[in-house]
Amino acid sequence: VTIDWDYVEFNPIQMDEYEFHRPPRRSLREMGMNYYRRMHILALAGHTEEEFKVVKKEIKKWKTNRYLTRALVSSSIPFAKIEDSVESAVRKCRRLVKDDHWKSEKHLFVQ
Repeated sequence: VTIDWDYVEFNPIQMDEYEFHRPPRRSLREMGMNYYRRMHILALAGHTEEEFKVVKKEIKKWKTNRYLTRALVSSSIPFAKIEDSVESAVRKCRRLVKDDHWKSEKHLFVQ
């Protein structure tokens, strides 16, 4: 496992040949990697403890922002519907009280 843009490129082979020679699928337990192993690999790649702290702080901030966004969106949906209804009612009331410009200019369109 590595975190890098460098990789080893091999010559292409036929799919059947690959399937014949590939090892059996690993179990979830074999694919799992514990915290200390990951940290050791990252340290070998040149990452420092200070970088880990900075990234953890950024991730915590992102999670908080996502939580706040979800909370605001989910709580504002009913209010948005109510707001739309109120705005529509206000427009209709204005049309009743105030002469609509279409009504006042109707004589221009009558033939």
